[in-house]
Amino acid sequence: MLLMKLVFFIDWLLIVCGKPKAKLGFQNFTGRGGDYRVKMMTGVKMIDSHGYPVETHTVRTGDGYILDMFRIPSSHNCKEDGVKPPVLLQHGLISVADCFLVTGPKSGLPFMLADRCYDVWLGNSRGVRYSNRHTKLKASQNAFWHFSWHEMGMEDLPAMIDYILSATQQEALHFVGHSQGCTTLMVLLSMKPEYNRRIKTANLMAPAVFMEHATNKLMKMFGSIILDMKDESFFGPLGIIRFLLRVFCPKSQFKDFCAGLFMLGSEEPSTLMNLTAIPLILATHPASISTRQPKHFLQLRKSGKFRPYDFGVKRNKNLYNQPEPPDYPLENVSPLSPVQIYRSNGDSLVSRKDIHTLISKLDKAVLHNVRLKKWSHTDFIFSNLIEKVINEPIIKVIDLFENKTSRE
Repeated sequence: MLLMKLVFFIDWLLIVCGKPKAKLGFQNFTGRGGDYRVKMMTGVKMIDSHGYPVETHTVRTGDGYILDMFRIPSSHNCKEDGVKPPVLLQHGLISVADCFLVTGPKSGLPFMLADRCYDVWLGNSRGVRYSNRHTKLKASQNAFWHFSWHEMGMEDLPAMIDYILSATQQEALHFVGHSQGCTTLMVLLSMKPEYNRRIKTANLMAPAVFMEHATNKLMKMFGSIILDMKDESFFGPLGIIRFLLRVFCPKSQFKDFCAGLFMLGSEEPSTLMNLTAIPLILATHPASISTRQPKHFLQLRKSGKFRPYDFGVKRNKNLYNQPEPPDYPLENVSPLSPVQIYRSNGDSLVSRKDIHTLISKLDKAVLHNVRLKKWSHTDFIFSNLIEKVINEPIIKVIDLFENKTSRE
């Protein structure tokens, strides 16, 4: 199985590198003295390197997973005293909290929020390197990986939210998610509606909820292979993947792939990417995931529904009392302000039609369309334009909520 996944991964490299639309030269991410090795980096080191205070907090879920969160409690650029409203940032598939940090303090959303006097928390979902512990299981056991993003929404998110609100003595927080991070919030708020009153603003970037009209070529090409995988770690030992990167990246035919590894769901390197972030992206990605996570998304694409994992008729009857999983009750989603949705026409994973399906299921939602034609799924976090196109609008939404409530 591991060999099959390695072949799948190498085939993916070849396809992506074969006809890239964006030419991002390898020289853009050489290290000192032309050192092309992929070096490990941590979110804590990145935050600390920019002179921001940083804390690591450990959370235990109800089903035994042990998760690490990073916190930026303050900033030297914040001149205000008093309580700082908490904001939770949640990453997407094959990603980790580090994704919000790699573009640096000028355009990285966690730094911008801290500078605006918010108490910033970065979540790490189960399975990633910061959250690969369990009270009874080891990450080397397949049983550890028997989860999809359903469990992240039902267990990880509420555990993190409860911890943050307890630590800050606040009643609610602001939420910002990308892709799968949005998926998990929709699971939580629909299945545990009591959490709606704990979310001040819900800011969803490229929310992967309804997937029927996704046009992503990689999803189409390798979907059947992924669906046939058993429940285990998708990448196997990540050291092997990083070894492959060290071997392939110096070779000319793979330079464009290495420059575009950031894509994590896009089909080719983006012309809008932040080139200076590439070394840190390579040093922190891909993150470990369970095979169930992409399989669950592929099930959504096939069914056109937003619903829990489909285990097959027999097990579905035991779990759901019916042959197919029920739809998530999205009518329950009602945070303290309208859901803010950010989308783009250049996103091959989250289509316009699927976004409008999601909006039709929600009580109140505000749609933000990115006008840039080539804005891709991962440009929401890695573009060189995120400061103005995405982050400032999100901060404005959060500011407006805080200013409104402070006057009441």
